[in-house]
Amino acid sequence: MQLPTISWVSWEAFRVLLVLLAASAVYNVYKLSRRFFSPLRRLQGPKPTSIIFGSLKEVIKDDTVLNEWAERYGGTFKVRLLLGGYRVCTLDPRAITYVLSHTDIYPKPEYLQHMLSAVVGKGLLIAEGDDHKRQRRIMNPSFSPGQIREVTPIFFDIANQLCDVLNSMLSKTPETEGAEIDMYSWVGRAALDVIGQAGFGYRFNALYDETNDLYCAFRDMMQALANSGPVGLLVNRFRILRWLPLQHNRTMKQSQATTTRIGMQLVRAKKEAVQQEMEDQHLEKTKVVGRDILSSLIRANMAADLSPAHRMSDEEVLDQISTFIVAGHETTSTGLTWTLLSLAQNPSVQEKLRAELSLVSEEAPSMDDLNALPYLDMVVKESLRYHCPVRGTARVATVADSIPLSRPIIDKYGVQQDHIRVQRGDQVGVESVALNHATEFWGPDAEAFRPERWETAEGTEGANVIPGIYAHQMTFIGGPRACIGYRFSVIETKALLFTLVRSFEFSPIEGKEIGMKEVIVIRPFVKAEEGRGFQLPLRVRRVQRA
Repeated sequence: MQLPTISWVSWEAFRVLLVLLAASAVYNVYKLSRRFFSPLRRLQGPKPTSIIFGSLKEVIKDDTVLNEWAERYGGTFKVRLLLGGYRVCTLDPRAITYVLSHTDIYPKPEYLQHMLSAVVGKGLLIAEGDDHKRQRRIMNPSFSPGQIREVTPIFFDIANQLCDVLNSMLSKTPETEGAEIDMYSWVGRAALDVIGQAGFGYRFNALYDETNDLYCAFRDMMQALANSGPVGLLVNRFRILRWLPLQHNRTMKQSQATTTRIGMQLVRAKKEAVQQEMEDQHLEKTKVVGRDILSSLIRANMAADLSPAHRMSDEEVLDQISTFIVAGHETTSTGLTWTLLSLAQNPSVQEKLRAELSLVSEEAPSMDDLNALPYLDMVVKESLRYHCPVRGTARVATVADSIPLSRPIIDKYGVQQDHIRVQRGDQVGVESVALNHATEFWGPDAEAFRPERWETAEGTEGANVIPGIYAHQMTFIGGPRACIGYRFSVIETKALLFTLVRSFEFSPIEGKEIGMKEVIVIRPFVKAEEGRGFQLPLRVRRVQRA
């Protein structure tokens, strides 16, 4: 029998393929080996506990370890990452200002973009460079003080619905005892209803119904991320792993399909409404489009003076809906939940706040009236500082660079350094929680919840060097990529807090210790009850009127 022959062309193609594969392997080995020669290796920092995962397992187990490392190593230190990579974590305000202002040199690292895009698509939170500038320019008017003033009544509508739900639960218990209520769950549902109606004119009805498809999709995604552990790190790092038949991947894909389907229906309906509004100038605006942020965004995106090249596509507008939900709902709801815990643990602060709020005659004051309440403002600022919902973020150097420091550091060889040298691929950690808790900026009681620190400018003057967009703290980051929705979040928090504290008293549950775990945002759980998922049970009683 004659064996088949291989043509000269086929053999040459095979040789080319082998050469390409070998070149790819050499290049990847080269990229990996370069990591071990990063200039960051000179810095002090914790010894990695794993060759593959570096120090990431310690962070996953208890992410508060970053605060301990910051204190131990003087505020600027190195951490080993997945497969030998380096990250410099720094609390130096000059370094943070430099990194956040040079967005062309320091974008988000790919793994972080992959993780976030799996939940929020490629909206403003993910976009980089010119795409980010274009999207932000269109979206800025939708988050102006005037637009937030428009949607403030929606905040109070949902807050009153939340009070009705809590009162219904309390009616089944003795008046003096109150009831043990998971405030994490109920505040989260209320915040989801707020972002649905105020953000894009959609009724989740989460306070009364848990079967809404969009609600379930985002709930399932968050739970999948929470349960992913080290596998999630590898999936985020290597895209090819997203094709494996893992439960994590199946859940994420199914949830993404649901959010895309419902979100695109919303975008198309809003576009039709805006078009109708443009064609009929005599039609009352609020009847057609409404007051929500998505309507404002689409109207700005269809403005006659905006060139087609600068408009956002339907897919880009769709991705903003997911961004609204995660960035606007998750951060605010968890932040407010932690606020209620601090008020429960500090009854004198709670009483002082309630006394101020009780003097307001309106049940639903305006945005300006809310901002005029001094102690409410102090409580919200202190809570956002003390309970920063997002532990931090990361940036990656795209070129070799030298990051200036406001104060020199001593490296592991005993040499003083006034700059941090990085190579391409090195990461920079922006540690929001650690900055918000640093005693050098906030005083010796930085680890205490004390709203009175905001009573005078002297109480927070040490933090004036922090480049945050809000109250000299890093909760909403700073620079060109600072949180566009920070006003929305602050006013929503004030409105919900105003309504809840006027109506209810909150106290801790004896014997239940609250822990925290970061899944995009820092979430509460009860220690020894981890199997029940994220929760924050508090004792809730009606306020006794005199």
